[in-house]
Amino acid sequence: MMTTVNPYQSQKNLYFLIVFFLLLIGPGQFAAGQSLDSARQNFEKLNKTYHAGNISDTAYLDQAYSLTQQFLDEGIEFKTQELARLLSLYKEIAWSKKNYGRPRVNYYLALSNNALMFGETGAAMYYTEKEARELEKNGRTRPLLEDQSKVQILLEQDLHDKVISIYKGREAYIKHLPELLRKKKTDNVNGMHAIDILMGAINSYLNMHDTAAAYQTIQVADQISAELKHKYPINRTFMFYNDYFILMRQYDIAAIEGRQAKAGALLDSIQALKNTYEDQATAYIERTLYELKIEHFLALKNYDSVRFYISKLESVPVFLKNQKPIVDEYKAKLQVAQGDYRGGYTWLTQSLANERKAKTILMTQMDSLLYAYTDAENTRIELQHSETIKKQRTLWLVVISSAAAFIVLTIYLIMLYRSRKAKAQIEALNNATNMQIISMEEARHEAVREEQRRLGQDLHDGLSSSIAAIRHQLETLSMDTEDITLKTKLSRLQLATANAYEAARRKSHEWFNAADGQQELSFEKQVRLLTDQSLPDSRYNKTIHIDDKSLVNVDTDTRIALLRIIQEAVTNIIKHARAKNVSILIYEEEDSLILTISDDGIGLGGKKSGSEKSTMGLESIRRRVQYLNGETNINSNAEGTEIMVSIPLVLS
Repeated sequence: MMTTVNPYQSQKNLYFLIVFFLLLIGPGQFAAGQSLDSARQNFEKLNKTYHAGNISDTAYLDQAYSLTQQFLDEGIEFKTQELARLLSLYKEIAWSKKNYGRPRVNYYLALSNNALMFGETGAAMYYTEKEARELEKNGRTRPLLEDQSKVQILLEQDLHDKVISIYKGREAYIKHLPELLRKKKTDNVNGMHAIDILMGAINSYLNMHDTAAAYQTIQVADQISAELKHKYPINRTFMFYNDYFILMRQYDIAAIEGRQAKAGALLDSIQALKNTYEDQATAYIERTLYELKIEHFLALKNYDSVRFYISKLESVPVFLKNQKPIVDEYKAKLQVAQGDYRGGYTWLTQSLANERKAKTILMTQMDSLLYAYTDAENTRIELQHSETIKKQRTLWLVVISSAAAFIVLTIYLIMLYRSRKAKAQIEALNNATNMQIISMEEARHEAVREEQRRLGQDLHDGLSSSIAAIRHQLETLSMDTEDITLKTKLSRLQLATANAYEAARRKSHEWFNAADGQQELSFEKQVRLLTDQSLPDSRYNKTIHIDDKSLVNVDTDTRIALLRIIQEAVTNIIKHARAKNVSILIYEEEDSLILTISDDGIGLGGKKSGSEKSTMGLESIRRRVQYLNGETNINSNAEGTEIMVSIPLVLS
């Protein structure tokens, strides 16, 4: 049996290249061989085209992102700061509109791809985290994105135990992914992220010589790949990498089991993928393929093929800082396999020197990263301290401002309470004064009325009776005398006496009835005075009507009580009714005086008259009416309220 090889020993730094292309939306065919200066010129040309107004925002974003992918495919290395500078216009446009969520994700993706491709691991992790946060803002959850990048970085540093630790932390979720993909509860991107992590875990298990765990992990990856294949056709980039990984895992098994013929056939199948997916950027997988073929032909002792693929490996773009040491190591293995130990030693020594150089560069980057982290941490601590002091000051300012506002508000409320209390006292005093004036006016009018009635009665009973007696005597004298001249004179006196009698009688009746009319006019005047003060014409439409003769048999106390009842009802209308129309009606009906006060307000809130507790104003009305031996009926609904008071005239 041929020697068993570990395919990952020669390509342990290759898998992280795959991560850059998992989210590509459009494939591209790029011409290789550009220089760094030419790449810069391409960006400058694209920027000028945009500023000239020849392409739209979206076209610029698409073309600029495609350029970054082209540079990766050609192995053109940008320092992170320089690429960020070249993408400054891209960033400005991507953040100018809310709906440019995908270009914002691509901005961080381009920077993380470039950093990870050329060994700037700290920058790669930073931009990967930014990418994940931006995806979350767009409502696209990528739970494996950051772990995927960490796995690739740890693989480069041969930290296989940490790779396994990350995989174990996500193992339950990853094993559940086939079902999630089948039920369409997650998308294909998460499936591809899981496969990338699984490939890293397989690599680490093989390097740790745990073939059983490697087999189990391969089975999980195969299940996810199978679910993705069931969905074909999908994104062409996803299809390419899924098929590529399936063949790679089959190659792993064949290599582990020492079946070199099968392994060689699988390498040919991987080579054929470049033709199947010629519309995809596949140049960067050539290094993986060449290394595997070198290992394969070394095992078969086909040294011409080994030399051929070593030369092919030297020709691919330099993606990694340790790429030259790997080539030198293969040259050393070839020399040793051919029996040239001195030559092998020379190449191995050179490989080790280049490896140390690459490690030194990596350590320098790690030191710079550690310094930057320490500096950032100290800055963060200082900022936190500054923020704490600022928050304390802000808190004190808020407390002092709140206390001052509370004091001012308290003083204002006290003053407002005192003002309202004084206003209420003045209003109560005015009401009491008005009622006192009304009562005095009613008493005065009552006195005038009584005096007019007395004078009318006296005129009727006294003067009219005397004139009637004189008239009767003149009639007697006229009948007794025979003197024609005297009879004529007596007739004239009799006529004058009759006229005087009619005039006295008419005046006595006029004075007597005028007293009642003035009484009604006086009461209506008092009602209008009371309502005009409370219900201004600008806000209320008032209707006041008092039937003729309805107050003839009503004494002063009853009229004053009626005025107080009207006052209470009007107060309720002002406070609670929200009415626009108010009506007051007084009339006589079957020996009773009827007073109705109605409005078109909101009613009494569903309270039933006589069955539930009334308001204080309504209770006051009831007490006054009850004192007059009368009855009170209150009808209220959503269309308004009507208060009807009935007072017996006999008792009043």
